[in-house]
Amino acid sequence: MIKRLFLLNTDENRPWVKVILWWEFRRLLYNFLLIIFGIFALTILSFIVKDLWSFFSPPIFFLMWTGLFLFLANIFYTSGWIFQLITRNSSNKFINRIRPKVFIYGLIFSFCIELIPCILTGGYTLITGERIKSQYADFAKEEPAREDLIGEYVLSDISIKQLDFPDSLVNKISYKLNSDMTFEFNYFPDNDFDLKDYEIVNAKGTWKIEKDQGSWVIPMDFDTIINLRTGAVDDKGIYYSNGFNINKEKPPFEIYKIIGDPDSWEGITLIKKK
Repeated sequence: MIKRLFLLNTDENRPWVKVILWWEFRRLLYNFLLIIFGIFALTILSFIVKDLWSFFSPPIFFLMWTGLFLFLANIFYTSGWIFQLITRNSSNKFINRIRPKVFIYGLIFSFCIELIPCILTGGYTLITGERIKSQYADFAKEEPAREDLIGEYVLSDISIKQLDFPDSLVNKISYKLNSDMTFEFNYFPDNDFDLKDYEIVNAKGTWKIEKDQGSWVIPMDFDTIINLRTGAVDDKGIYYSNGFNINKEKPPFEIYKIIGDPDSWEGITLIKKK
């Protein structure tokens, strides 16, 4: 039964229609095995790449790439019966030896293609000693103690470079979470949608800790915002529910502020001042 399912009948007198039908009757099996092995490969990849599914956000991109892969795989599959028809009268010993097992070889080749991301990411991890991860992979999943968040924060060196922040103002940046659940921003970059398009502001308000979509965030309720370039004062009140994310699972925590579309992975990191 297994032989009949996977091994070709290479009889030279077999009608070409039956050759094609042999392959087409197994196309569904081929796609089913591709999907099963693809799930297996993704499972392995999820152990190598931290927070793997954030790389497939929004999910439509994952579905599009999966559809493209299956489309190309089926074009490759069609070449199987084309190869059999072209070589049916061949006297080449090598071709005659591999022809009965072309379906099996094609499956193995397809499985190897599906394993390429695992091989590449695994190799990178072995060489560098670091797991590939998204910007959001280290967001706190366990509730942090409020006392561990209280204190003064500054922009990380990487964020200062990304923002191209003025050297004259770097040492003036201050972000304080106070024990009475108030906060103070001094010379803080206020971005809306673009990492390098920002206003420098001072601001005051209140903060708290909440869980949002599986990780812990710091909702900010702004009482006043002062634009240091224009002197304009906004005291109407603005509430940010999930823009400030708690980074790392244990102290000292960092705060990651998402800029613009979360799927763009743009943001700035605040580290606790020593």
